[in-house]
Amino acid sequence: MNILEVQNLTVTAKSDLLQRKLLNNVSFELKQGKTLGIVGESGSGKTLTGLSITKLLDPDTFNIDDGKIYFNELEIFKLDEKEIRSIRGYKISTIFQEPMLSLNPVQTIQTQLEEIIKLHITSKKSDIETLSNEMLSQTGLQDTHKILKSYPYMLSGGQRQRVMIAIALVCSPDILIADEPTTALDVTLQLQILELLKSLQKEREMSLILISHDLDLIKKYADDALILKNGNVVEQGPISDIFNNPKDEYTKELILSSPKRLVGNISENKTILEVNDLECKFLTKNSFFKNRKEYFKALTNINITIKKGETVGIVGESGSGKTTLGLAILQLLSYNGVIKFNDQNLKEISNEELRINRKNFQIVFQDPFSSLSPRLTIKEILMEGVDELKEETHQSDKNEICKKLLLEVGLDTSMLERYPHQFSGGQRQRIAIARALSMRPKLIILDEPTSALDVLVQKNILELLVSIQKKHSISYCFISHDLKVVRAISHRIYIIKASEIIESNNTETIFSNPKTDYTKNLIKSSFL
Repeated sequence: MNILEVQNLTVTAKSDLLQRKLLNNVSFELKQGKTLGIVGESGSGKTLTGLSITKLLDPDTFNIDDGKIYFNELEIFKLDEKEIRSIRGYKISTIFQEPMLSLNPVQTIQTQLEEIIKLHITSKKSDIETLSNEMLSQTGLQDTHKILKSYPYMLSGGQRQRVMIAIALVCSPDILIADEPTTALDVTLQLQILELLKSLQKEREMSLILISHDLDLIKKYADDALILKNGNVVEQGPISDIFNNPKDEYTKELILSSPKRLVGNISENKTILEVNDLECKFLTKNSFFKNRKEYFKALTNINITIKKGETVGIVGESGSGKTTLGLAILQLLSYNGVIKFNDQNLKEISNEELRINRKNFQIVFQDPFSSLSPRLTIKEILMEGVDELKEETHQSDKNEICKKLLLEVGLDTSMLERYPHQFSGGQRQRIAIARALSMRPKLIILDEPTSALDVLVQKNILELLVSIQKKHSISYCFISHDLKVVRAISHRIYIIKASEIIESNNTETIFSNPKTDYTKNLIKSSFL
């Protein structure tokens, strides 16, 4: 029995004078209690398809030119706002790709989770508190009382994603649309969340639409797959047919695009970054008396080195301190210990010297939308770095440099005059990488740089990073939960758990002979 039917869905952007179709006659069916995986490049229409199902497409931005969507024989596009609100979030729920944008920054997690419980389930205070804590616990969050009192900015990317999953599941929906639901999660938690979704699906006969760029994930958890390219369905069918006997060349290319080992031995032995006895702690309880102050230790006794032209992978759970380590290296938060860059202790130099040196180490943040100025065009964003390095260059030459940067990360030069909100999540991530590369730094901190990218672009970006590294001897500190990506690009790996390094070695030794049970579980959870 079909719980959802999409027939000839066609969508265009109102601002596009050429009326190019973002979705072109997309049709598919979702069976009761089954999982449909939707796969495709960034910008192929995966998220647009999911938003269309719950009538969340902005009518001022998009035209639905044709098509019908039926949910339990109800025609979605004919429902008024009151009728669709009784379905949206209750009967059909969505886990969005970017939790920082979906969660209200000025409300606590408790307020946001309780809002949907009061709206659809119960208004009894004791039941609300019990249900809130249970849902957060089911998604793998510890200390749920603290999480409920927190604001979104106080949580890690993975913790925010888990909160979004709890909000989406609390009403036990008939259909769950999961748009990259495990993008920000480490591999062990990714496995836990997916197993949770599958168990809830089986228990409640819930149907699931799983949107992901991870083909291994789709292969393991979906019953059927829909392959999208440029808004068109190129292939669809049972998972076994798609993976064992793909008919379309694009599908074959996707299947063959899993990351392969891209780096060899490094030629230089010069240490560019040295971190000794690093400790980062955050005040959690203030007091006039020093001995009554309480701190949370985000990093303890961290010692790492990065050589010129080397990529070091940093792997660990969400909240383990990976991003904190990157921010400490960049001098963006206070710390105890020693961080040396090019044999220079960064804590001992003046603010003016630090400002001048910042061009030598850049960062690509985990959430590109938050790190790109919404008021600047892509050209203006890239030009900031180009102007810093090319003060005597003619303006036309600067324009050419910006175009080359976009081409390097797989984007079209016509996108230079657009704004960040006009791009998909994967495209924004590529722009963030281009911005970091614009200053040709000696060290780049890459914080989950490929988490929002589909497998083909991911492969291209990794190859791009490696080629740039070989050409300019740039060093990378590569923070990621995706062990397949880390294995492909890293020379050495540090495993962090609960703020401490528990294992480190060269990449192949880590994977062939892991020393700790935690590392073994990481490898097992990565479908490797």
